[in-house]
Amino acid sequence: MSEQPASIDAILASIRARVTGPDAIPEPTPAPPPEDEPAEIVPLANVTLPPETATITLDALIRDMLAPHIKAWLDAKMPEIVEKLAREEIRRLTGKL
Repeated sequence: MSEQPASIDAILASIRARVTGPDAIPEPTPAPPPEDEPAEIVPLANVTLPPETATITLDALIRDMLAPHIKAWLDAKMPEIVEKLAREEIRRLTGKL
């Protein structure tokens, strides 16, 4: 077990590839070079979120992220699915086709 754990960027790229397909993965942007002075560290206790984000659940976030992908898939596949089901139903009802 001398393997290094995958970086978060590699994990996210893998998830994107499975969700959107390999052609839709944008090239990762390189991290900005470190500055001479480190950024000010803000304790999490001092971080406030806008009120509208306080009620967002993980389920809602994932649903919002996946909705466009699911819609695109349905738009591409629905005619074929409907045609197949219609043929099967016609065949069942008439014994023909």
